[in-house]
Amino acid sequence: MRPAARIEAAIEIIDAIEEGIAKQGLPADAVFSGYCRKRRYIGSKDRRAISGMVYGVVRSRAKQLWRLDVVGLPVSGRSLVISYLAETEPESISAFGAEGDHVPDELSPAEEAAVNGELSTLSNDAMPELVRLELPEWLEESFNARFADSFAEAVSALNINAPFDVRSNPITISHDVIDDIKEIVEDIVKHKYSPIGFRSYIKNNIQDSPLYRNGLIEVQDEAAQLACYLVDAQPGMSVADLCAGAGGKSLLMAALMENKGKIQAFDISGKRLRELEKRAARSLCKIVNAQALPVNGQVRDDALSKLGGNMDRVVVDAPCSGTGTWRRNPDQRWRLSSEKIAEFAAVQHDLLVEGARMVKKHGRIVYMTCSILEAENEAVVNAFMDTQNGKWQVKPYADIWTDTLEAPVPETLSSDPRFLQLAPHMHQTDGFFVAILEKI
Repeated sequence: MRPAARIEAAIEIIDAIEEGIAKQGLPADAVFSGYCRKRRYIGSKDRRAISGMVYGVVRSRAKQLWRLDVVGLPVSGRSLVISYLAETEPESISAFGAEGDHVPDELSPAEEAAVNGELSTLSNDAMPELVRLELPEWLEESFNARFADSFAEAVSALNINAPFDVRSNPITISHDVIDDIKEIVEDIVKHKYSPIGFRSYIKNNIQDSPLYRNGLIEVQDEAAQLACYLVDAQPGMSVADLCAGAGGKSLLMAALMENKGKIQAFDISGKRLRELEKRAARSLCKIVNAQALPVNGQVRDDALSKLGGNMDRVVVDAPCSGTGTWRRNPDQRWRLSSEKIAEFAAVQHDLLVEGARMVKKHGRIVYMTCSILEAENEAVVNAFMDTQNGKWQVKPYADIWTDTLEAPVPETLSSDPRFLQLAPHMHQTDGFFVAILEKI
């Protein structure tokens, strides 16, 4: 593809992403992959170039909207790309109006005036702090409450590219695998906290690697790995993963249980659970049983009631705002609202209550989210505890960490020191919350 065609593709993709933001449609990664899937002629080199433009715009969306407002251009995929390129690759603007098919139209007089005028001279120093930080205004108070003096650093860290994290499989590997991983992953280093985790700051494709195909390694952020260790599921235990998704945590918990015991993995998506089953087979995991459940109703109640009071561990990796994963899903911040946070919190509370019924005496429920918002984390746990008449006690994460991990206990960002709140700027992981509750 010629440069002009790449620009036109980026414009079309960003138009679709903007529509998704406005109408709660597909997220940016799904829009991008769907666009490329329908156009098989787009090669890997072109795909990388288009991706760079698209995500460059998405990660600087607030800035580009501010720039367009200053110069008086209407918001569209085209104008967002023009603003972005005028700031980062001004020489690329010459591709507008190039000859050929599937190329962007030449600049209008207003666009040309903006490109040759203020768009090329606007200073970042002039923009408001929240624009510079790419933070929706309504979230400022919550983020300030969480991060205090490190507010700007913490929010900025949520807008950089996430590293590429993988872990080894304790079931299939009995040796230090880093030398093997170095052969397929560039610039790999060991994780700071996880004993089985490795990181690269270069995006890697491992799908065709024998290490991956044979179940020796899995892609998983370090925070999720640590959360699995904090579940502290021992060999022979009965575990329920109430929101298992594609099963990353179920599979690691099974490995840490030495493939002994039973994990019941539930989710509302049969598609995700089918992916779990494929991953389990590849990882030689034999103790995970996947079962799809409706969101609510008698079928769900009957399935979960069979486990009532019998589980050693119940994991509630609750659906949430995903504020801790903005590095991977930068458009997610523009899809949220205070009403949505309240809806998430209500679902999270219900899942905690539902999961609690399944735990045996002295068993534990481990509540976790990939959010950094107190409204979805401490507030949900505390509201649950207030309704339980002293039936549960909080197990401080530091105590469990000391029993299960050799790395130094990390400082938490939680307002309650018994809970673990991770964040990219401090821990170099996704933003992640873990609370461990034990039934008395």
